[in-house]
Amino acid sequence: MKRLAALLVMSVGVATTAHAHAIHTTHTTVTADAKGYTLTVRAFADDLSASVARFSGRTPPADSSVRVPELVAYATARLGPTSAAGVRLPMQSCGVKRVQDAYVLCFRIATTPGTVPLRLGNQMLSELHADQVNIVQCDVAGSRRTNLFTRGRAAKDIVERGVCAAS
Repeated sequence: MKRLAALLVMSVGVATTAHAHAIHTTHTTVTADAKGYTLTVRAFADDLSASVARFSGRTPPADSSVRVPELVAYATARLGPTSAAGVRLPMQSCGVKRVQDAYVLCFRIATTPGTVPLRLGNQMLSELHADQVNIVQCDVAGSRRTNLFTRGRAAKDIVERGVCAAS
């Protein structure tokens, strides 16, 4: 009993309050069909809204809303979709949905996936957070690869020869 009491007294002295650290991530899934690529991006609403507003030269809205044309311009600039030859691949929005504290974004890139490789350099939200990590998961033609992008990481091939490129 004395041993237990001593252990409890010692543990009180070393107990500290845990400090939570916000996780700064986005998650992008890349899929393909005969008509092109689909990118589905999940991002926290407050961070995305702030980044899109600043990119567009506006004050971030208190309700974490986004304007779709500004969002597409921001995402195109931060994802930087190109072919392997460096030709810019235009993205179009195929939907923006607010789900509680996050946005789920859909973008289409109309091209021929079997012959046009996809290169991305996901820098979304990295202007806000030095520790931003953007996960890009490729799921194409039965292959699956995951890539991590941090601030300043160069663009890389995500899909080549019709399958996910080695990460």
